Amino acid sequence: MYVIKKLVGLLTKPGTIVLLLLGYSFLHLALSRGSRKKGLWALGLGVVVFYFFTTAPLPNYLVHSLESRYQPINSPQNLADIQYIVVLSEGLRLNEEVPITSRLAEGTVMRVAEGVRLFHLLSGKPVIIMTGGGPLNDMGERMKVLAQALGVPSNKLVAETQSRDTHGNATGVQGYVKKAPFLLVTAASHLPRAMAIFQKLGMKPIPAPADFHFSKRFLFADYFPSGEYLTTMEALAHEYLGLAYLTLWPGRAGE
Repeated sequence: MYVIKKLVGLLTKPGTIVLLLLGYSFLHLALSRGSRKKGLWALGLGVVVFYFFTTAPLPNYLVHSLESRYQPINSPQNLADIQYIVVLSEGLRLNEEVPITSRLAEGTVMRVAEGVRLFHLLSGKPVIIMTGGGPLNDMGERMKVLAQALGVPSNKLVAETQSRDTHGNATGVQGYVKKAPFLLVTAASHLPRAMAIFQKLGMKPIPAPADFHFSKRFLFADYFPSGEYLTTMEALAHEYLGLAYLTLWPGRAGE
């Protein structure tokens, strides 16, 4: 199932959709001996889709619909008994010659930073569980090293390094947190799906969103195509597909 999920995710990426539309249009225009209307329609649709996928309005609207579901934690009120902070990984970079801040994907760094902020907000009492495997199977360890560099004592850090996806993150930390409430730190756009998976497994996560992307205002340049917005659209497609999967197959809990 893991391989199938990844394959579906690759085929439904916004960039892949645009490529398929443009590829179909060019092939139809080049090879068709009759009417080229279908090829021109596909070409026009590909250009329009590309524009909306790579400029601010559509990604911003879609990301807000996910990020607005949970508010960030800015006060320790009602959190005095929290024993664990669970931080989910996003990815890493395969370069060992750079500082630890650059050996993790930007999203992972943002999540670790938020976990450390919450740790200090709660007076250094909880244990932070860094969870994530990845290509080198050590993402959790890298996250742990970054947290130490940001002032968290080693005895307050645990690394889970076997999980490959959000469901794996949940099962990987379940043995630590058991039935106790804990703070769940991940990207604000990823949090709705992560919360659903953890809750379906009988756990008690408290949402702690990080890495917000919604903007209330646009600059003139935001209406011109940018790879940044295409990247956001790809992340959003992954989240919406994941939520649809949980809706269609609730008993699988994201497996």
